[in-house]
Amino acid sequence: MKNENMCNRCILNDQFPSIEFDRNGICNYCHKWDKEWAEFDYNKAEQQLQMIFKDAKLKKRKYDCMVPYSGGRDSSYVLYLCKEKYGMNPLAVTFNNLFMSDYALKNILSTVPKLGVDHVMVSLQPDLLKSFYRAMILKGGEFCSICTCGINYVITVYQQLFNIPLVLSGVSSRVDEQSPFEVTSTHPSYVRKVLLESGFSIEDIDSLLVKRQYELTAIEKIKMKLTDSDFLRINMPDYLSWNNQEIQETLENELHWQTPDKNMDHIDCRFAPIKTFLKNKQIPHFIFKQEKYSQLIRDGQMTREEAINSLDAAIKHEHEPPAELTDFLNFFDITLEDIENKEGHCHLDFITKEDTFVRESMAYKFLAIPWKILRVFRA
Repeated sequence: MKNENMCNRCILNDQFPSIEFDRNGICNYCHKWDKEWAEFDYNKAEQQLQMIFKDAKLKKRKYDCMVPYSGGRDSSYVLYLCKEKYGMNPLAVTFNNLFMSDYALKNILSTVPKLGVDHVMVSLQPDLLKSFYRAMILKGGEFCSICTCGINYVITVYQQLFNIPLVLSGVSSRVDEQSPFEVTSTHPSYVRKVLLESGFSIEDIDSLLVKRQYELTAIEKIKMKLTDSDFLRINMPDYLSWNNQEIQETLENELHWQTPDKNMDHIDCRFAPIKTFLKNKQIPHFIFKQEKYSQLIRDGQMTREEAINSLDAAIKHEHEPPAELTDFLNFFDITLEDIENKEGHCHLDFITKEDTFVRESMAYKFLAIPWKILRVFRA
């Protein structure tokens, strides 16, 4: 792969959205990473996390925290840490997206009783959910947005039901890809527009789409603060060192956790490889892998040469159908022709970045200032 138009540190090239290079050829994404992580103090961060946990316990709610639990590596480890290391009383919640892997189901069924935690699995109407997925595939060229909406639905419903103060995940802003809006979006405004255009009723759409935390207005946030019903969403890897090999060993030894491949991400989803396959039809050359490898380079887990070689190898096979493709097409009752010729067809056909902003009056924005100050003070 030609790298003359590539960042001299990572492997993002000059076609990546909103990228800029300094006089040394280092991109703004690398500088942003350095600002957040180069001098990061994990000892201090874990102390902050323990204080957050202490505050949650003092509320004496039925559950101290919630863990969205897919049965994958990261969410299993979050659940394990909450219960075994930090003595929390978590509620594990799972959204049945209809295509969970057998490994994920086995891990859930074995981990929950071993840890002795309460667990809820929520299933929406299968036929309706499948038709939502199909509409997003045909019009948006992706299907992950529906799954994300379903996860948010489960989180929101059970957080409100039990007034849970914390929602904890295993997503890492340090090493996981952080796609800008121009690359991908699961924003409800986009999903709603696609489903409306596909002929679904408002009632059916509202059965899945509920407000996310970032969609709340100032007055809604203040109301939650005054009634002590607000909650924090925390990515555990942003507070703790997150080493995949150590995590793997812990899960296998302590929980008898299973995986088909120790180096594989997203073992919880049968159709995970299709995500990249579809995105490559919109934006060629493995943009997700560019992001992931670049994050690993910045974190010292991969050399730039290794990343370039790995990306070159991936590009050679980017148009080869994944082994799961036939099952995917049959499951959603679509054809190969339905997912071809999707270049340029994506969420950007339906929303702009401005559509993702919460619209409210200046008066309400001023009302939000004390709330924001309090959040900063508590953090």
